Amino acid sequence: MRESFLHDHPSTELDPRIYDPDYDLRVCKTGASIFFGTTVAAYFAKERVDTVIVTGCVTSGCIRATVIDSFSHRFRTVVPEDCVGDHEEGPHRDNLRDVGRRYADVSTAEACIAYIEDWRKKNR
Repeated sequence: MRESFLHDHPSTELDPRIYDPDYDLRVCKTGASIFFGTTVAAYFAKERVDTVIVTGCVTSGCIRATVIDSFSHRFRTVVPEDCVGDHEEGPHRDNLRDVGRRYADVSTAEACIAYIEDWRKKNR
């Protein structure tokens, strides 16, 4: 299982609908939150980012930590529920419900991709 999260493994590829290598920053995180020990917050501030869409593994761990840090940095934070997961369904659902109440908008991949596509049209 651990080998599936190595750099350049197919499981770490980013969907081209949401990732433009000529524009987007790709970061390898070192803690539970993408903001911990990285330059992500400074980069987002420089680029005048206002919305962060959080996806990935372990809703009760890394996703939750990133959502709370994103909210704490005053970004609008969105979690597409079909783009996050956990080891067990109970903690996954409990944490989605909790972050949705307090820190983020819980949405879907389809809605987030539509949001990104709309943003791209407006900013061309």
